[in-house]
Amino acid sequence: MLLYDALDVLGPVMTSRFACLALFVANSILLITTPVIAGTVINVPANQPTIQSGINASTDGDTVLVAPGTYTENLKFMGKAITVKSAKGAAVTIIDGGGVAPVVTFDVNEPSTSTLSGFTLQHGISTTSSLYMGGGVFVYFASPTIENNVIQNNLSCGGGGIGVYYGSPVILKNTVKSNSQSGCSGGDGAIKVVGDGSAQIIGNTIRNNSSNFGNCGGISLVGAGSPTILNNIIYSNVVTGLSPASVGGGICIWNISGADAVIAQNLIYGNTAGQGSGIYAFVPSGARPVFVNNTIVGSLTSPQGSAVYISGYSDQAQFFNNLLIGARGTNAVYCDNQYDQTPPAFAGNDVYSPTGTGLQGTCSGESNLNGNISANPIFVNGDHLRGNSPAIDVGNNLAPNLPSTDLAGNPRITNGNGGLMPVVDMGAYEFVPVVLAPKSLSFGRHPLGNTTSKTVTVTNAQNKILNVSSYSAPIGFSVSGCGPSIAAFSSCTLTVSFDPQTTGSFKGSLMVNDDAANSPQSVSLSGTGQ
Repeated sequence: MLLYDALDVLGPVMTSRFACLALFVANSILLITTPVIAGTVINVPANQPTIQSGINASTDGDTVLVAPGTYTENLKFMGKAITVKSAKGAAVTIIDGGGVAPVVTFDVNEPSTSTLSGFTLQHGISTTSSLYMGGGVFVYFASPTIENNVIQNNLSCGGGGIGVYYGSPVILKNTVKSNSQSGCSGGDGAIKVVGDGSAQIIGNTIRNNSSNFGNCGGISLVGAGSPTILNNIIYSNVVTGLSPASVGGGICIWNISGADAVIAQNLIYGNTAGQGSGIYAFVPSGARPVFVNNTIVGSLTSPQGSAVYISGYSDQAQFFNNLLIGARGTNAVYCDNQYDQTPPAFAGNDVYSPTGTGLQGTCSGESNLNGNISANPIFVNGDHLRGNSPAIDVGNNLAPNLPSTDLAGNPRITNGNGGLMPVVDMGAYEFVPVVLAPKSLSFGRHPLGNTTSKTVTVTNAQNKILNVSSYSAPIGFSVSGCGPSIAAFSSCTLTVSFDPQTTGSFKGSLMVNDDAANSPQSVSLSGTGQ
């Protein structure tokens, strides 16, 4: 559950203004793609006793494949376009930095084909040579790929988990947790990106990191060029220090040089800071950050700007289709006027705080313009929209940088309420009226004359009865259960049976036809008769 008080005030309160942007960006954000290069596999410890000796023996295109175990090392990639990965995954393959230096360093212009994958990286610490950044991973003028790792229990002045200095790495599907700032003032917790570049921070879980002296528990962008922050779940990060000096529990954007950040479809909640427990943004002159379809829930520690606090030249910032929810009695979004009297652009957002206020400061006038609302979003399971949410089908389809799928992988624009045209929802998750789970069933090889059954759950997430016209299954399969109608906000179970009468492969889809906007729904079926 999200860490905020129960929302109890229903109904839309406001609508708002916005002049359409001239620039429309493609509907998806693409990861860097890299060519596949055949090379030698160097096994550690079978071929080389340590991971570093495997790296030393490698050439571009090689793979250093590491067996399970704990390796006390501080690795350097030495500019090589190689893949260093675990054979069995991060849970059983640990690289321990021993508290003497960053666990892994990329500092010889490594390209995106320099890949680190599938390790637990722990007990690293930043040093003078790493600019006091990156206890777990330090990236210096390099653009490696860092994926599927657990980066934990590292120390640094900036970016206890990952520190990037003038680089464009791909940081993909990692868990970055329990890293902290140590040994200096003004540090940052989990990931810090400094200097011009185009870092991609995508699909990571960033949690339980801490900063002891006031800045940025999760992600810190300092003059970071044009980074992409997409599909991350950022929660329970803590920034300590005297309020309001502590800022940015989830994300910080700040300092003197530009940051054209795209911050899209992140779930940010339960973070702690004196200002902007979700996001704190000091927008530099010339920067143009864009916030699209995020769900940001603030904490009581930030009474002003609980979800977002924005300062600097804030009129250059743009907010589309976000759920910006403050803790009870707080102000959800605050725009200060220290540098700029013109507010950011807001279009199609829900900015709400139960028994509190929505948009305040220079942005207070945006509340009644351009499709913005201030209403209880009505969550189910803490962060998904319930079928009667006012945030369904009311966003802006022309938002720039709108991903093609939501945080759960569902199509981004789904007709949730059966209107004439599909309209994007607010927040990180698109509302799906009817859901079938699982998405596929495999019955494997099965003797003729015997029947095997498995189940599928049908969930009607709407606030109205679902009327089902048919359930159908392909040859070799049969379906039973449920009925012609399913009550609002309820589920039923279908039994799918496989009873092949001839040998061979059977494939097809279970189909459910109904009066929901996303009808028909399907489940892939497969099995072999023998």
